[in-house]
Amino acid sequence: MVKETIIFLHGIVGNKNAFKKEIEKLKADYDCIAYDFYDPEDLGVEGFLSLDLLVEQLYNKYKKAGIEQAHLCTLSFGCIVAMAFAKKYPHMVISMTYVGGYCCKVPSQFNTNLRKVLKEKRKCEYDMWLKRYASMLSPNTAFIAEDSESIFFTYALLVHPHVLDYSIRLQLEFDTKAALSQMQIPILWVMGEYDELYKSTLTHLKKYNPYVEYKEIKQAGHVAHIHQPQQFLSLFQSFLTKHKLINRESLSGV
Repeated sequence: MVKETIIFLHGIVGNKNAFKKEIEKLKADYDCIAYDFYDPEDLGVEGFLSLDLLVEQLYNKYKKAGIEQAHLCTLSFGCIVAMAFAKKYPHMVISMTYVGGYCCKVPSQFNTNLRKVLKEKRKCEYDMWLKRYASMLSPNTAFIAEDSESIFFTYALLVHPHVLDYSIRLQLEFDTKAALSQMQIPILWVMGEYDELYKSTLTHLKKYNPYVEYKEIKQAGHVAHIHQPQQFLSLFQSFLTKHKLINRESLSGV
């Protein structure tokens, strides 16, 4: 039987290993694809980025793999790329799963912090500003034994400053409400219970799209799939099974 495909997208920093453990668990039943957003050879340009480039980069993954449809699973910032892609190519997306996803251009503590930290950029050295960004947008929490600020800072240093700047500003510009309100694609939205900063953007999520399946994982933060891998995988596998193409066709009588 032909396997369905899952394409995994990482966060604003980091790399294709964001869902490494999930891929190991799922690869027997699904063809799994993961890649790095900011690879200059893959993007075809260095020191420059746009949402169109990110969308076409994902489109090219489909073409290279010879697939017409896939499930998308994203971490944090990756949800923006997935939404933009699904808006342009809805027929190519079977389902979407967002881990630590968030809404842009909405009143929230996340939006407030983002605007504040961008204003501070001109006032300090780049490394110090990155640490400030990490503190305000990837804050540590006493409930999770993880130094998320240091992790973010380490990976952020690997990204070209102009590319990272665009990615950060995109979070103020992308119209999540407009994108979600037009979507009829199944969406699983998974948040950790301690991910308060990013959950602050989701107050009106059900108004934007009443069909979103929202799940919250206990004792987890922003990277809920890492903090509680078994809980996440159980939710994800159940969602994938429900929205497999063969199951959709059976339900529709095809």
